Amino acid sequence: MTRARIAITPSIFSITLVIALGLAGAIISYSHRQGSDNAEVAANALMDRALETIDLRISAHVEPIERSLRQATFWSALSTLPSVSGHPLRARMLSLLKDLPQASAVFVGFEGGDHYQIAAAAHRPPGFLADKGAPAETVFQESVILRNGRDFPISYARFLDANGVLLATRVEPGEPYDPRGRPWYRLAREGGGLVRTDTYRFSGTEKLGLTLAQGFPGGVVGMDVTLAELTAFLNAVPQAEDGIVALFHDDGTILAHSGVEQRNGAKNAMTQEQRREKLELLVKRLAGDPLLRATSVNVSGQTWLVRRNPVDLGGGAAENLVVAMPRSAVVGPIEAASRRTLVVSLLIVLLSIPLIWLVARRISRPVQELGEAAERIGRFELEREIAAGSIIREIDVLQRAMERMRHSLSMFSLYAPKALVRQLVASDTPPALGGERRDVTVFFMDLENFTAMSSHLEPEEVMLRMSQYFERVTEILHAHGATIDKYIGDAVMAFWNAPMTSKDHPAKACAAALAVIAETSAMTSAWTGTGAPAVRTRIGIHSGQAIIGNVGSSDRMNYTALGSTVNLASRLEGLNRDLGTSILVSADVVERVGGRFAFRSAGDTEIKGYGNPVPVFELLAVAPDAV
Repeated sequence: MTRARIAITPSIFSITLVIALGLAGAIISYSHRQGSDNAEVAANALMDRALETIDLRISAHVEPIERSLRQATFWSALSTLPSVSGHPLRARMLSLLKDLPQASAVFVGFEGGDHYQIAAAAHRPPGFLADKGAPAETVFQESVILRNGRDFPISYARFLDANGVLLATRVEPGEPYDPRGRPWYRLAREGGGLVRTDTYRFSGTEKLGLTLAQGFPGGVVGMDVTLAELTAFLNAVPQAEDGIVALFHDDGTILAHSGVEQRNGAKNAMTQEQRREKLELLVKRLAGDPLLRATSVNVSGQTWLVRRNPVDLGGGAAENLVVAMPRSAVVGPIEAASRRTLVVSLLIVLLSIPLIWLVARRISRPVQELGEAAERIGRFELEREIAAGSIIREIDVLQRAMERMRHSLSMFSLYAPKALVRQLVASDTPPALGGERRDVTVFFMDLENFTAMSSHLEPEEVMLRMSQYFERVTEILHAHGATIDKYIGDAVMAFWNAPMTSKDHPAKACAAALAVIAETSAMTSAWTGTGAPAVRTRIGIHSGQAIIGNVGSSDRMNYTALGSTVNLASRLEGLNRDLGTSILVSADVVERVGGRFAFRSAGDTEIKGYGNPVPVFELLAVAPDAV
């Protein structure tokens, strides 16, 4: 009798729906009865904390720059004029920009009109450096202006990578600008301490920003912060998702504000025009009353909670920070998360846990078992069968499908190297035609006089003998970590160090060769009958570079090794017939395995395809000292 199967979708849906409706009904009913008397107080406290947090974060954004500039006056080489080769402070400035990603440039201007600057390429406008001929790897731009004591000033730019290594140099055409005429220079020289400019357009990039500068005997050292960086910072704070965060002057001039790039998923997404309109109304209200710190403003029929605080952007010059949020965005979550609602919700969930646990366990057990089975298949552990018979139809179908997949992969593994199949199964990248150069050890093995022997036997007997022989050879090769490339009649080709990395692969190949000879000698000797020539195993081994990869067509590939290394290993195997040996290896193998094996020189031998005689060695045994 066929057991009834229940579809997983309606069963889980029905159970979840009943529980969810019960929980939701209880929570909503209780929430409506209790209300949220303290929501307004909590909302104001939340806005105050948000303002304080953003104020602290802005200070943390600017304060390291300010501190670095104050310390700059103690730099030993600060007064040194730049030269054609740059400036002694290059390494220090590069380190500053790496430590302070919010700064776009650090520079020094001198009384004689010389100027030295390191700027971060990430803060340059798109295409700015490319137009100057900067390589794609450029991370920093070094600019040098040499004017002091010269009839004609020199200006050039160097393009550096992330480590400060020079990539290219470009002479800047035209009259270079004079740092002594820039706002930051004049303020620092007149102020006598750390100063901060108003917003202005940076020379060359034309980006809006402000500069913090510190005067010293002989010049001014400074750092740039673009408004784009401040805007990106403001746009990243959580309050910018539903509200507005901005910096403005006392006269109402807006320096930077959030929302330049509306983040995905914003609950109250506004267009740029709407955001700018609301911001201007809020700033106008605050700028008209310098003492106003907290208020509620009606904007287009919506109540906004507004907080304003002075914030130091460096140099002791305060600006205004404003945080504005729609009241609904602040109060709504507070009401939904009130203490009593949370307690009641928790009690309802706790009372439902036993039922949910029992149902989930009943449904999830076969799914968990399928997950474990999938993990085993991913590791190419295919011996354990996957049991079917779940009462849920979809799970039963999946169990049977995975069992068929396990069985199919198990059969497939008999026709391809298991190490290779395991790698392909574990990889998300489909195999493709092509290969890579890799250091491998190639192993060729053949049966001498196999053809003469098989001519005296029935085909079934030949197949039986070869199956027994290859079964033992395969076990030995796999035990020594080899990848079997192919069986060619009575021959075997294998290699090490691909697809999986194999340490000391030449030694593993030598050990495998000795084991094959030792384990199969008795078997091949028993095949010699009356009038049949003796059958023996011949092996050739060579280590070197080869192309490892997939060859064939798009619908049938063969993972193999190609190149002179493969050819030499094959030639060595065939050379055993002429020299009367069993295992021949190349000089490369002898050199790599050191004194761990005993070898006998077979002389320098002429090998087809090689212009000069090739040194050949016979592998005899494991060296006594290595046992």
